[in-house]
Amino acid sequence: MDTKKIIVAILVCIWIGLGAAAQPDSIKKVLDSSIMLLRTHALHGQRPDWDYVRERAYELAGEATRWEDLGPAISWLFEAVDDHHGGLAVGNTTLRWERTELPFLSEALKSELAKGNHIVRKMLPGDVGYLRVSEGMSLLDSLAALEAEGARKLIIDLRLTVEGAAYPMLEGLSPLLGNGYFLGNADCTGKILDMTRVDAPAGRSKLGTRTPVVVLTGHGTGRAGECIAVAFRGRKHTIFIGEPTAGHTTAGNGHWIVNGQVQIVIAETMLADRTHRTYPRNVIPDEWAPGGDDFEDYQKDKKIQAAISWLTDFY
Repeated sequence: MDTKKIIVAILVCIWIGLGAAAQPDSIKKVLDSSIMLLRTHALHGQRPDWDYVRERAYELAGEATRWEDLGPAISWLFEAVDDHHGGLAVGNTTLRWERTELPFLSEALKSELAKGNHIVRKMLPGDVGYLRVSEGMSLLDSLAALEAEGARKLIIDLRLTVEGAAYPMLEGLSPLLGNGYFLGNADCTGKILDMTRVDAPAGRSKLGTRTPVVVLTGHGTGRAGECIAVAFRGRKHTIFIGEPTAGHTTAGNGHWIVNGQVQIVIAETMLADRTHRTYPRNVIPDEWAPGGDDFEDYQKDKKIQAAISWLTDFY
């Protein structure tokens, strides 16, 4: 080989080496660690083709030299595992995947949510009691009042139940649930990690575990509302009517990649019901009733009317 060819070969090797080292080691560490942790811990970590995912992530990272510039690459990684709750925290900045197909909220739902949720109870035709769920043990008082007014069947409305502590609500609805373990968390394999026990108050009640119940759900049912919905899953004499819930049925866990500076939070656990069925995305109703929300006139509310029809036809 002549000298000119040797020089060209050396230059080609140098060029390849420089290309491979285009990203600083700190950027590589964050990308590679994120991929490894998502692959190991994410609920859907076994789904992607990780060779392709990694290649695409590095393409999206481009010539980034700062962690804060990894937004497109991190968004891609979280999209690959269908995790719109987790993210990469860099100082005061969080990089995440923003899911585009956000749940549609009807104008009636948005208007009512703007007022702030509160407990609403009323009697409907056919011995049907209606209870809109909000936070607080006063749910027990509402159930007692509905029983006194003659309710023998119930509509539990979770369409506006978003925020709040789920356990007090579960306690408030415990006469309908009974005693037992009705809500838990599972890991990505479906293994149950824990279950929450609920104990109904002592005393006889006509509204109990055998009471026919319709649970109304919608795109506004989130977080606490989804916990309540899952607790009712598997209950006898129960049907879910409405729309899929908002999709907050997972919980995240944090892992430091660069101590004190870069942390990745991954959705690693999901809700589980009394039968150990898991909910990695949301809660799907048994009977769909899209739209038609009317919180001013129950006679015009499509979901309430469907609930009354079911309770009348089967009970």
